[in-house]
Amino acid sequence: MTTSATVAAPITPLTRAQKRVAAHLVCGLTNPEIAGEEHLSGDTVSSHVRVMRESLHCPPRSSRAVLAHALLSHQQVPPPPPPLLRRAFEPDADDLLLIRAIAEHSRPDDIARAARIPAGELRTRTGGLVRRTGASNAAHLIGLAHTHGILGGEGTTTAEQPPARPAGAAR
Repeated sequence: MTTSATVAAPITPLTRAQKRVAAHLVCGLTNPEIAGEEHLSGDTVSSHVRVMRESLHCPPRSSRAVLAHALLSHQQVPPPPPPLLRRAFEPDADDLLLIRAIAEHSRPDDIARAARIPAGELRTRTGGLVRRTGASNAAHLIGLAHTHGILGGEGTTTAEQPPARPAGAAR
């Protein structure tokens, strides 16, 4: 995700508007969904996402899951609330490898290699993991992994609570 040169560089804290967008992002919303929720243009949301990547030293084309992991690891936003009416997710060793790979890599072949699965199985395995956790997509999966303490501490941020997930955004 980052190089040793960027690890030491301090992050730039997000603005209040960026934090609102980030909170929606870790809940799995797409840019158009975030734009609708925040009454912003799509270009403004895209700009906020680009600046977040820069502020957190993520590569310009990093996945939303990698960005969500960086946002949560740097405590810029709190983890999303767990899905309602779901039993606790108990990942096995293979699930943990895949979750970490999704959080740290953007390219599918890199994710598959890190997760030690054939590249042809990545989409199926990721989709199954997303469904079992109650997540809406990979970025939300990473957010929930933080919520459950799988990636970093559970509820360790002092950032504002994320906005409630809009009813129309559930998938």
